[in-house]
Amino acid sequence: SIFPLISPHHYRWYAVFVMWTSQVIYYLIYSSLGVLGPILKKELSLNNTEFGIICGAIGFGTAVAQMPGGIWCDKIGVRKVMISAFIFMASCTFVFSMSETLSLAFFSLVFVGLGVGGSQIAGAKAIIEWFPYTGRATAMGIKLTGGSVGGIAASALLPILLGLYDWQILVKLMSALAFLFIVFFVFTYQDSREGGQKSSCQPVCFRGIWFSLKQIRFLLATAVGIVFLGAQFCFSSYLVLYLTQSLHYSLRTSGMILASSFIIGAVGRVGWGLASDYLFGSREVVLAIIAVLGSIIGVALALLTPAAPLWLLYLLSILSGVSLMGWNGIWLALVGEVARETSTGSDMGLSTSLGSLGLILAPPLFGMAADFFHSFFVPWISLSVCMALFSIVLFLSSSTPVRKSRMLGAE
Repeated sequence: SIFPLISPHHYRWYAVFVMWTSQVIYYLIYSSLGVLGPILKKELSLNNTEFGIICGAIGFGTAVAQMPGGIWCDKIGVRKVMISAFIFMASCTFVFSMSETLSLAFFSLVFVGLGVGGSQIAGAKAIIEWFPYTGRATAMGIKLTGGSVGGIAASALLPILLGLYDWQILVKLMSALAFLFIVFFVFTYQDSREGGQKSSCQPVCFRGIWFSLKQIRFLLATAVGIVFLGAQFCFSSYLVLYLTQSLHYSLRTSGMILASSFIIGAVGRVGWGLASDYLFGSREVVLAIIAVLGSIIGVALALLTPAAPLWLLYLLSILSGVSLMGWNGIWLALVGEVARETSTGSDMGLSTSLGSLGLILAPPLFGMAADFFHSFFVPWISLSVCMALFSIVLFLSSSTPVRKSRMLGAE
């Protein structure tokens, strides 16, 4: 490890870089489903509902993995959990590349989701351990820009590469990239000293889960995750299909529109983190503003017609990046702060695991509604209504004081 060569104060930012890199890779893998959607539908003979099911498969695996992943982060530390999760993810991504049926695609992606869930909770806990309250949401936002970069790479490059290689080869290359990250991680990352000391003596148990589930702020943070994750992954999974099927744009143009959303999402995650840390002083107020923007975007997408100019689509994709793609860092910071101090990983795993219900349920329901109504109008409006309702709830809850005294990271 390079840890002895860098002071803890500076190494915390190197830890952000390492976790950012992990985020790039697993979002590249997940986002590739949305970009490859038209190809996968043709190759595997899928309708919109079945495509939503395989997109939700990763969410299901993620939900299953995050609770035990959080517990094991508390017990054995972030480093060991991240290594195990990435080995699993890389291996199962390779299996997915050989899919020729819906069933094999579904089950291989469920197992990819197990790796994604473990790596997500490990990365989030690493930021909670390394940073104090002030600066934590900013660091989390920077880490999560890796998701935007992964989405940009998938959206911008895959449509071009599909003209040169078949989709199975491209998925195998993503698997190889995940294996390379494991080597990089093993030789460069070290758990925080405080986090490592806590992990070594933390027993593995489920006590306290019921206590957490009775806390209003914890339940609200979890519910936000369900709705916001559902909205985010419906957008990233179906935008390309919507633009190609309903508005008749090319796959390459549709991919670039989605990529622009990921680009702005990267900026938004850092910007919202700074606003939360230094301007509003409230995670809930920032999330409420994001929900309002997301609601407006849902209505705008529902009202689009094939006559819509290209510049308008890019404008909406930019606003979508700010709202639907830019909220994750604030949410994870909030979840970490409402968690019990002695079981941060366990409570974060519980909340993010329940939050993954949005990934599991929303894409299939979105696709089912599109198939039933033969239009994407109702799904986009439904997304908008959900975001509007949660904006009201979040504004009302913002008066609850935030536990600013919590300092899990080294000062």
